[in-house]
Amino acid sequence: MKALKPIFFLCAAICFTASCKKDVDMTLVQKTVFENADIRQIEVSDAWEVRVVADSANSYVEVEYSAYLEPYLKTKMEGTKLEIGFTGNVYPAINSVFRAIVHTGKIEKIEASEASRLNFFGHFAATSDTLHIGLDDASMCSGLDYSGHICNISIEDASHFLDFHLSGYNCEVKASDASTCKGIFDMSWHFGVELGSASQLVTFGGGALYNTIKLQDASLLNMAQSDMHEAFVDLSGASEATVKVDGMIEGSARDSSTLYLMGNPENNIDCDESSSVIPL
Repeated sequence: MKALKPIFFLCAAICFTASCKKDVDMTLVQKTVFENADIRQIEVSDAWEVRVVADSANSYVEVEYSAYLEPYLKTKMEGTKLEIGFTGNVYPAINSVFRAIVHTGKIEKIEASEASRLNFFGHFAATSDTLHIGLDDASMCSGLDYSGHICNISIEDASHFLDFHLSGYNCEVKASDASTCKGIFDMSWHFGVELGSASQLVTFGGGALYNTIKLQDASLLNMAQSDMHEAFVDLSGASEATVKVDGMIEGSARDSSTLYLMGNPENNIDCDESSSVIPL
């Protein structure tokens, strides 16, 4: 597990790296930047709180932050990529404010790191064949409503992807290090998930024709509310999966793992003596 960067020890005595002030200027600064920019990729770091609003008519960024952070602010456009964070190692004081609202109708890549928060509002459509989502360092992304073609999702280091609704053709999810994924995957063809190190995935609807599921190291999957036609499962390390399949399921369960099976599919699961398949 990757160590978190020592960016935010919220201590009133420490203001920022360059110097230590007794009186910190907590006046709020508000700015509008990058008007009419082609914002398609959003990269957030350093515990920023960012709202992303679907706006097909306008694109711009509203930034609000405590005045003393001005020298360390990083808001940057590079091509279609918007970056929001700080330059260097900044140590905000208690009650510091650093948040932004991004207005854009286009999205093709989302990255959040270092305990950042991204909240999405409205519906976002595809601007390229693939949507990439990467979350790490205890970051969170919630509320994404997206329809497109392919979704590639990577969640690491106790991060969370929540309250989403993704529609498309194919989706691949990888989660590790006690990360969590909860929402709706509605794929017309394939859904694949790989969980490790006590990670969790829970769905609240949707489904796919073909599904591949790999769980390791006490991971947990619950897709009881999703419709599957065919599924391949590989469970190990005391993992648990609950699935609903109406066609065929095959694969294996090992090392004290458990598969809870809904529906009445053709069952070709190979279990070792410590594992089991339990019909529901």
